[in-house]
Amino acid sequence: MPHHLAATPPTAWFRPSVRDTRYRTPRTVTVALRPPAAPAASGPRMSWLQRLERWLWQLEQKRIEHYLAQSVDVVDLEMRLRRLERRTSSGL
Repeated sequence: MPHHLAATPPTAWFRPSVRDTRYRTPRTVTVALRPPAAPAASGPRMSWLQRLERWLWQLEQKRIEHYLAQSVDVVDLEMRLRRLERRTSSGL
C-alpha cells in the first residue's frame, strides 16, 4: 500500500463533490400539455391549391439544389447557374 494512502483514514480518500451528488438524484421530466394553437395565431389558413403550389415549389428548389451540388468545381457551378438563369420553363 502506498505511504500516502496508509496515513489517511479509509473514508477520507473519497469525498463526493457537489457535482457527484447532484447527478445521483433521479431526474424527472414533466410534460406540460398545451391546447392546440388557434389557426388565427399562425396567420390565415392556406387553401389546398396554395399548399399544392408551395409543395411543388419546394420540390423544384430541391431539384435545383441537387443539380447545383453535382458541380465539380467553381467554373462548372457558374456554368450551371447561368444555364438555370437562361432556361425555359421546359426544364433543365
